Amino acid sequence: MADNEKAGAGAGKSDVPIRQSAPARRAPLPLDVPIIKHLNSKRTILASASPRRKALLAQMGLTNLEIIPSTKPEDLDKSAYGPHEYVAATGRQKALDVYETVLQTHLESIPDPDIVIAADTIIVTRDGRVLEKPKNEADHIRMIKLMRDTRIHKVLTSVTVIAPREDAAYPGYAIATHTEETKVFFCQEDDGLPDDVIEAYVKTREGADKAGGYAIQGIGGMLLVERIEGSVDNVVGLPVRKCLALAEKVIFQQDVEEVAEEDEPADY
Repeated sequence: MADNEKAGAGAGKSDVPIRQSAPARRAPLPLDVPIIKHLNSKRTILASASPRRKALLAQMGLTNLEIIPSTKPEDLDKSAYGPHEYVAATGRQKALDVYETVLQTHLESIPDPDIVIAADTIIVTRDGRVLEKPKNEADHIRMIKLMRDTRIHKVLTSVTVIAPREDAAYPGYAIATHTEETKVFFCQEDDGLPDDVIEAYVKTREGADKAGGYAIQGIGGMLLVERIEGSVDNVVGLPVRKCLALAEKVIFQQDVEEVAEEDEPADY
């Protein structure tokens, strides 16, 4: 009877150790940088619907963003421009379109914009072709295969930032542009990237809305990309450090003549 009582007394106990949950990780403290504080206190407009650009700026602490994408068609003639000139002209066109559109909205309850940030990203193949977003699944597969077979391509992102001039001197705003270049090396067919793997990646649709048809921050970065030379956030869609430097320039250095900056074009 005593043995049964002992068995009964221990029946509800378990020999499995109880795991204690790990303490929650604290989020990093906000980045204490004057330009971010300034932009968060102003009407800052991101002229892009890209969630990736918004997320990159938010990661740096820029959370008070108003999203107003440009509605102007991206119809510049690629044959009339070199790749660097084309991407810079497209980004500038987006910035001016949103800035001028917002200024035309005269509502007392809505202040004029303090700054507008726009960007455009393109892929330049080894033979100089400009790739943007894939048009359909077949185009998407062709695009990824081309970048695999040529191994190396460049990602160009041009950022344009506009702020109103304090002295209202013509043309009424300060504007600055920078074009960043990153070289991306794709994996090869005999190194884990055969046609069926490319087709499987395309079916995920991860890269369907992205220039070049892949996401370096997602499956594409692990599956397709061997390595990069340059800025990874540029490949995602926005070179953030350069973007903030441009914002400082158009807000605090308005007397400095605009110079369109760009990386030196790299040879393949």
